[in-house]
Amino acid sequence: MTTDLKARILDAAHATPSPARDASRVFAWLVLPSSVIVAAALFFAFDGVSHGQGRPLWFYVASSIGWAAVASLSMWAALARGASAVGRPRPWLLAVAIGTPAVLFAMMFALAVAYPEVTALHPERLGLKCLGLTVAAAAFPLLALALMRRGSDPVHPLATGAALGAACGASAGVMVEMWCPVAAPRHIVVGHVAPMLVMAIIGAMLGARIIAIRPRAQSARQEMGAKSISAR
Repeated sequence: MTTDLKARILDAAHATPSPARDASRVFAWLVLPSSVIVAAALFFAFDGVSHGQGRPLWFYVASSIGWAAVASLSMWAALARGASAVGRPRPWLLAVAIGTPAVLFAMMFALAVAYPEVTALHPERLGLKCLGLTVAAAAFPLLALALMRRGSDPVHPLATGAALGAACGASAGVMVEMWCPVAAPRHIVVGHVAPMLVMAIIGAMLGARIIAIRPRAQSARQEMGAKSISAR
């Protein structure tokens, strides 16, 4: 670990007291219930109760519970820092960003194979409405979590943001899965899997802009002064 990296980590520690405890408290009391309210409002605004009809009850329950389980696991994996002070390693975070949509697509494909009749329900629908609804529901929690983690990652902020984006996309996808009666593979890819990838990209951008540690102006001036002195 270089001296510059150590200085950035110490600077982040001083600027963000008790991040894990504060993050858990904010997430539990603000981000989570607010996100549920936003998702519920969108669900009922688009007539979710009747719109989701058409699939067998067991399929509806299995897909909803499975989606919620994967979304919960991915959110935990993206938020938990683990034993390291700088958070989970980059491969872990990338596995969340890429693996979450892959696992959910595999689950939906397996359910469709188990009951192929469900793929005949509105197969012509591409899934653009589901894509837009997922992004709309995931935007608030992703921005809130990025602000909650502001200036906290000196090592891999892009990977952290991508993991949070995929997790928020999967969480919003629970509501969309309950709302959407279509289970054709093409629709699942466009309307349900692609939004998670879109949110992962947006999350990476927020990671670079918000989650990354940015040196303070004073520290930068001191460093420039030290370099000018050493160059004399």
